[in-house]
Amino acid sequence: MKLISYALLTLVLYPINLSAQVQNNGNLRMHTGSNIGLFGNLTNNGAFTNNLGTLHVVGSNPQTFNGSSVIHFNNFTINKSSNSLQLDNILQIGGVLTFTNGLILSDYGDIATEFVNFLDGATYTGASNASHIDGAIRKTGNSAFVFPTGDNTILRTIGITAPGVATDHFTAFYAENNPDGLYSGASLDVGLDHVSACEYWMLDRTGGSSNVAVTLSWASNSCGVDNLCDLRVSRWDGARWSSAGNGGVTGTSVSGTLVSGTSCAVPASIASFSPFTLGSFTSNNSLPITLVSFKAQVCDNVVCLSWQTASEINNNFFTVEKSPDGLIWDGFEVIRGAGTSQTILNYKTIDKYPSSGLSYYRLKQTDFNGEFEYSSIVSVYLEKPNDRRLTIYPNPASDNITINGLPADVNHIKIYNLVGQEVTISVKITRSSESDLQLDISLLKLGMYHVRTNNNYSSFIKQ
Repeated sequence: MKLISYALLTLVLYPINLSAQVQNNGNLRMHTGSNIGLFGNLTNNGAFTNNLGTLHVVGSNPQTFNGSSVIHFNNFTINKSSNSLQLDNILQIGGVLTFTNGLILSDYGDIATEFVNFLDGATYTGASNASHIDGAIRKTGNSAFVFPTGDNTILRTIGITAPGVATDHFTAFYAENNPDGLYSGASLDVGLDHVSACEYWMLDRTGGSSNVAVTLSWASNSCGVDNLCDLRVSRWDGARWSSAGNGGVTGTSVSGTLVSGTSCAVPASIASFSPFTLGSFTSNNSLPITLVSFKAQVCDNVVCLSWQTASEINNNFFTVEKSPDGLIWDGFEVIRGAGTSQTILNYKTIDKYPSSGLSYYRLKQTDFNGEFEYSSIVSVYLEKPNDRRLTIYPNPASDNITINGLPADVNHIKIYNLVGQEVTISVKITRSSESDLQLDISLLKLGMYHVRTNNNYSSFIKQ
């Protein structure tokens, strides 16, 4: 560990690589032309002053910035071959933040104390799906700005026009989550047919009183844009989603941007700020069906399936599909959809002829225009009367288990985790006697597993 507590640390003209943890308890200054390559963590309990150099966050290990004092750099580059930079402090940028590779992470729950602050005149370059800020961003100043925000490996920007005062600031982040759990998609003001169930942005005016126009973006994860001029910038006003209009669009149905305003041509500023998302004036732009849940469970000797939607847009029908291996799927039931709805709807059906052992189920939802998408996959395990339960011991176990009374060849054994993924390849199986098999389970993660071979089945717990 390097403890920096000098009155002044001057770094000039040549690069310095720091691989251990750096802790500043004094006054850290970087002069013009100085470069630091930081491979480790940074704790700032002192001050940064008059910084004119560049910090390069590099390496493949996770890194953390924390401390009791704000971290300030002039120029900043993130270029990590893997892992991310976790920000548990405020990181101020005075010059240029260069995104090359890797994410800067912060906690939305600590948005007041953990964010990247682009100071007046600061900019960035190179933001992409592979390198952006997954967390809160603040922009201070009177210039237009596009926030390089995203969620995990998705960059989804939100932009503002220039505030009127250099000391005003706005703070934003993006979440690839259905906003309905926090901000009801069924509560809509005049001018909105529906809003997105895929994503939202938080944009707050955290300093000053400037009004700005707001620009949202869409991409392949936005769940269905097909009529650009029907799109609306939508803002949660505390009780409902209200329209901030459409002042112009760019791009195609695949990706583009939408600014607040009127007539699909005239941008306009917004006076109030809060959660934003994409909305639609008409039933166009599916944005899409909100599937609350999809469940499968054994009921006697059949499988009962149920699902719930919170909203539906142009939903023609559901096809219920099943598979013995998660690879080959067969549809066995078609259930008519509700078309367009903003209320909670419940559906159910029964698989009267389920397979023995582990089976998989999913929903295929088809729109009136023929477009479709799939739900997540669920699995069930059904024991039939002619099945024979295997004897496994010891159970639970951490390294090795024995399966007793199994004359079948070892190649017939399949092992699945609780979400239905086959993990047989991670288990070494050997025959210890004519009827017993030895399984080395040391490579498996902790949890419960199902063992299946023909009509034989059982379960064990890896501890």
